[in-house]
Formats: sequence, C-alpha cells, structure tokens
Amino acid sequence: MNIVLVHGFISSGKIFFYIKKKLEAQGHKCFAPTLKPIDAKHGIEDLAIKLNAYIKNNLELDSKFVLVGFSLGGIVCRYYLQELNGIKRVDKLFTISSPHHGSYMSYLYPGKGIKQLRPNSGFINMLEEEENLLDGLKIYSYRALFDLMIVPNSSSVWNIAINKRFFSIMHSSMLINSKLVREIIREL
Repeated sequence: MNIVLVHGFISSGKIFFYIKKKLEAQGHKCFAPTLKPIDAKHGIEDLAIKLNAYIKNNLELDSKFVLVGFSLGGIVCRYYLQELNGIKRVDKLFTISSPHHGSYMSYLYPGKGIKQLRPNSGFINMLEEEENLLDGLKIYSYRALFDLMIVPNSSSVWNIAINKRFFSIMHSSMLINSKLVREIIREL
C-alpha cells in the first residue's frame, strides 16, 4: 500500500521517521514530502496544491493510497480531499493531533495558514460545511490525552471519524507513540 505522510507546522517530512520505518517494515511504501513554506504563510490551500502536485509527480497515475496527516497536515489533507478532488484516489485518512475545529494556539502566530486554524474561522467553517464530500471514506482521528498545541483538546475530535485518544506527553510525541503506530498498522 502507498502511504503519503503529511507533516505539520514548522516541520518537514522527516518528522515521520518512526512511523515511516514501522510502516515500511510491514511492506508499505511511504512518501513523506516537505511542503513549503513550512509555516504555511501562504495558506493551507497553497500547501494542499503542493501536496497534490507531489502526489501527481511521485505516485502512479490513478493509484489508490492512504493519507496520514499530523496536526496542520491533517487539515491540509482535508482540503486536498474536499477541494482538490483527492477523494477519488484515497482509501483511508488518518489524522493525528489535527485541530479539526481550530485551536486557540493559532492566535500566537501571524501567518495566513495558522490564522485559518482559528476556531470558527471561515476556512474551518467551510471545511465543516463540506464534510459530506468525504462520505464513504474511512476516516480516523487520533489525539493525545494531553496536547498543549490543540486547545481545546476536543478540537481533535471529528464527528465523522473513528476517534481514539492516546497517552502522549507532547503534541509531536504522538508520532513516536508505539500504540498509535500499531493502531494505524491494524487499520490499514
């Protein structure tokens, strides 16, 4: 199975080193692009367009794949699926610590993409209004028990997803959580 891993804010595809290693050991082929600018200053749409181009250039035309998005990356995946017609090629979507309903922490950074992650922003509301475009897609939303980046923590609960909570002491430590990785492998 082809799996595309989409990183979050001020990060790169390298952040998936642990998950990628575990998935590849199971025989999956992983792609972990670095979408720039990494601070999303041009908006989430910009990163989703770059994700779309990466997929077109690196995966076989019309091949099915799985998307895994971490934090902001989960929202980039949603835009790709809902607005760029990625839904036609994706078998499953896994989001990890993604602020589906926004995060109050997004008030601390001025870039366009982060402003789009504010609770009740026009961008977040648009994604929620068009969730029906994801009908039929198997969706998982995983969140940390304690996550100081997703405020409130309940923002990672997505009503159309299978939601699970994992014990993790920090936002990014979700990506090295062995229970979470085993869960993804089981659901693939």
